[in-house]
Amino acid sequence: MSDDGDTSEPKQTVSSNDPLPKAAVSSRSQSKRIQFGLLELLLLMTVVAVWLPVYLANREIPVLEAEIESMRFATTQLVVADDQQLNVRSLPSIWHSIDSWKYSAPAEADLELRLATESINPTTLPSNYRATALPTGEHSIHLKTTNDSEGYHSIVFLDDEVILQYHHPKSWTDSSGNSSSSDASDQSSAYPLDQPLKLKLQRHSISHPLKQYNSLQIPEDYDSKGNCLWISPTSVVPDRAPVFHFPLNDNANEGIGHRQGIKVVVSNQTELRDVIGISPSFGATLGDNRFTHPYFPLGVSIRPILDEQPQPQALDKSEAAPFAVPQSLNDTLEPIRRDGVRFKNEQVTEASINDDDTRMRVFAHYQPCASGAKPIIEILFDASHPNRVGFLPHASPDSLPMKACQFVTRFDSQFLWREIEMVDNASPEGSNQPHRRPLASLYPKIDFAKPIAPTPDSVAPFPWRKIAKSRLPLATMHDSAAEMNRLTLTTDVPDVTSLVYPWGLHRKWRYEGIPNLQTWWLPKTDPNSDQEISVEVRGGSFFPTTQHLVPGGPVVQNVRITVPMPATDPVWLEISAEPKPDDE
Repeated sequence: MSDDGDTSEPKQTVSSNDPLPKAAVSSRSQSKRIQFGLLELLLLMTVVAVWLPVYLANREIPVLEAEIESMRFATTQLVVADDQQLNVRSLPSIWHSIDSWKYSAPAEADLELRLATESINPTTLPSNYRATALPTGEHSIHLKTTNDSEGYHSIVFLDDEVILQYHHPKSWTDSSGNSSSSDASDQSSAYPLDQPLKLKLQRHSISHPLKQYNSLQIPEDYDSKGNCLWISPTSVVPDRAPVFHFPLNDNANEGIGHRQGIKVVVSNQTELRDVIGISPSFGATLGDNRFTHPYFPLGVSIRPILDEQPQPQALDKSEAAPFAVPQSLNDTLEPIRRDGVRFKNEQVTEASINDDDTRMRVFAHYQPCASGAKPIIEILFDASHPNRVGFLPHASPDSLPMKACQFVTRFDSQFLWREIEMVDNASPEGSNQPHRRPLASLYPKIDFAKPIAPTPDSVAPFPWRKIAKSRLPLATMHDSAAEMNRLTLTTDVPDVTSLVYPWGLHRKWRYEGIPNLQTWWLPKTDPNSDQEISVEVRGGSFFPTTQHLVPGGPVVQNVRITVPMPATDPVWLEISAEPKPDDE
């Protein structure tokens, strides 16, 4: 039968062996993936639920620990970190004049609590102190410092009992401030039993002697008054503070010489290449700005004079004999064989100090001069005279013969020295009483009262004036029976803060310290000998290299000391405070 008349589609039969349609396969696979993703999500949620609190807790723990530690700061609790060591913490301040600490010491500890109020410096612990045994266990220490009408008081309490104390009169110090530091943390910390621990180091400043509201910080090297409280092993004895100072880091800009006195300083600045800087003691310049580097308000330059060379008469660039340039600073007189060595590259060591700490000597080696001269200057410091530095000239073995060596001071003008101590020519035989003579007496042809306008001639320094050694008083150094001639320059300005300096004057010329003296101690020689040490000074109306008049009139600008060669005894330069009438 024919099927032509049937319009329905034929039925399709799917065999079990035939592959599934693509749509069905896709739907089933998607269903499986969805089911797997949900399971994974559930597992992930479980992990997050378990570990999220741990993570958040770990984040919070440091914050909570910090808060706990902050709360501990406000308490007196001491946490013993190591029961075999000294555990200490500083306690919150309960009053501005009271410092407190809590400590715990093991039973075998042998410790002392020590207190000093003088000879305090950051480098060494004071050797003069009061001490008491420190009990073991946990205790509190309190330091109370007061300043009242009766003076200065330092009282130490162990728990509630007074164990150490100092009382000083009001005249003990003139202080308007202080600085303090401590090695004890405000957190509970453990410290070795065999090493000292500074609880408090307090240093008093001093009031400016000329300015009402200014205070002066005592240099770090210097001893000061204040309070030093520390815990120390009973067997440990503090080292005596050194008398002399030399840089430990090859930096001579710190100064070399007396720890609490005069020092020599060097600089690599081009304009100061031929200068040995003189840094006076703190007590000689109270009020001066000592925190510039390098600090030396006075300088000394060296000029060697050969046998055939005439002695120069001026101190300007036209001179035939220029100043020598320092090459190095060393412990030995032996010539330096290296070229181009500068001061700061050399190290002065303990070898420069003698065995009994009474003398220090270093040697300034100079570059060869164009003339063929090569000087070496022995620089000496005496423990008995902290305001003095000695100079003894030598000639290097490879130097041409030197007739003399000149020491010329630089930058004198800022100190306003305009008087010279001299003995009258008409003094009776044996009289050695000096009188202060004004600089004008050396220049009788100059009218010092006449107004001066800055011109090339007027700004130039005055001519040199020689001072006969017979006009210089004889004096004996305190530790020597040898008589020496003494050249002393003084000022007539009791208070530099009352001066009006010219507008635009560089700060280096504005001296703000107390009146002081420049003194040269000169070995006494045979006046009939041609090997006599000669002394010259020269004045000026203007600050050097400026057109600014010196307030109050002309001052000494330079001193020139000519020492014949070979020299056997040093000349000494002293910068000291003007003695008060009751000190003379």
